Amino acid sequence: MKIKNKKGAIELSVGTIIIIVLGVTMLILGMVLVRNIMCNTIALTTEVNSKVTDELNRYFGDSGSEVACIGSGGEAVKLLAGKPNYIFCIIKASEKANYQITMTSATSFILSLKDEQLKGWIKLSTWSAPISPGDQGVKKPILITIPDNAPEGPIKIQLEVKKDGVTVASPDLDFEVSRVGFVRNSIC
Repeated sequence: MKIKNKKGAIELSVGTIIIIVLGVTMLILGMVLVRNIMCNTIALTTEVNSKVTDELNRYFGDSGSEVACIGSGGEAVKLLAGKPNYIFCIIKASEKANYQITMTSATSFILSLKDEQLKGWIKLSTWSAPISPGDQGVKKPILITIPDNAPEGPIKIQLEVKKDGVTVASPDLDFEVSRVGFVRNSIC
């Protein structure tokens, strides 16, 4: 009888060791997967940032203006509900000057959304800073935080850009409120 108990004890301890080894292996694989996902996300963010700059530079070629903003290219840019949305602009200064970007109006073309509600979504509506020639960095003058339950549809935002107090541009920007899918929303 003692031999059977020893054999059962050895089988139990081997089984425990196998389960522990499998558990540690799964933990390590999970950590590697999370690390890879995080690294890819950082690389993707850098790529998106460069694409935004490229898109703004493309707008410069089309407009010939010293200020270009996302949403001014004729196509409506999507704003995602439930997430903060920045409106990106780039300024190509010919000389050092103080620039100020101000949102002058926000208009909703969604029947169930009143303009006052839309203005409540806007958390940042002015930006100012000195810009030198060669400063090609992307600026974030406007922040719009859209609630999860916001209706989908088009909105228009008008900006006023001043250079040393003198208006140099008044771009009309076209956007469309949109929702992300359930799976994408839970992953991101």
